[in-house]
Amino acid sequence: MFKRVISWLFKRINFLIDGGPRGKVTRLAIPRWGLLSVAVAFSLLIGFAGLFITSRATEQIDYDKLTRLEENNKLLEIQYQQLNEQIDSLKTLLVLLGKHDLQLRVQANMRVLPEDVRELGVGGEKKKDRELLALEQIKSKQYQDVTEISNTVDELLRKAKYQKESFADIGEKLKKDKNLRDHTPSIRPCNGWQCSGFGYRIDPFTKRPRMHNGVDISNAPGTPIVATADGVISYIGARSGYGLCIKLDHGNEIETFYAHLGGIYVKPGEEVLRGQVIAVMGATGRTTGTHLHYEVRVGGKAVNPLNYIIDESEFSF
Repeated sequence: MFKRVISWLFKRINFLIDGGPRGKVTRLAIPRWGLLSVAVAFSLLIGFAGLFITSRATEQIDYDKLTRLEENNKLLEIQYQQLNEQIDSLKTLLVLLGKHDLQLRVQANMRVLPEDVRELGVGGEKKKDRELLALEQIKSKQYQDVTEISNTVDELLRKAKYQKESFADIGEKLKKDKNLRDHTPSIRPCNGWQCSGFGYRIDPFTKRPRMHNGVDISNAPGTPIVATADGVISYIGARSGYGLCIKLDHGNEIETFYAHLGGIYVKPGEEVLRGQVIAVMGATGRTTGTHLHYEVRVGGKAVNPLNYIIDESEFSF
């Protein structure tokens, strides 16, 4: 069998080549193994060429996919940054709403919830969705970023829900008690800028720490001073250190006190309304310059007046 195969391979095949009208006829004898080798070589060449072309096409497709993925990734990074900026804006808004909520609760004589309760908000633990669970399995940076945003949004939603419910409670309370609302300080006593706040400070005369029971608001002499809520003038006179001053009784154990006045437009026992001019700014008593000393007292105890000023400019004078 082997000998037959060898014999078959070495058997020659004759080819006659016509040389034209005047040429000779040339005989070309090629062994079968030679033709077979050429056929195999040609087949291999075609195969390798096809493989090369396929490989290059696959590489080009992969490159195009990679380019699109990189472009999409850049777009996602931009959207991620924009989302973070929006989240920061929401955080700022919720902080401001929290301040308003605190002031409204104080004015409505409602219980002020502890800070940790207000920070926690309303709602239970958020369950992870399938996408987050899949990312968690590969411990990717995308998982950390997405988880951080998801947790932050969840926290903001809980706080927003608490704030919504709290404002609803306050609104119901104020609707039921219009008299309390009208007789609770809620506006600025005058225009100007705050030159001294509530709390301990260095006394400008003794140079020693001393409790300051109100806020000092500075402006030009004669600046109008208004009642910050409905009430009755319970005292007018001059006090040591305070100069000309007015005390206004708003009921519900709430009083306001106005000192260093330059002129007084009301009399004891007179009923006044919120926003009514009761005096003008001056520099009477012991003072370093023209300003109003303003206090809010609840149950005879001085409290921070800024908690009784509802103002869109974050309570700055």
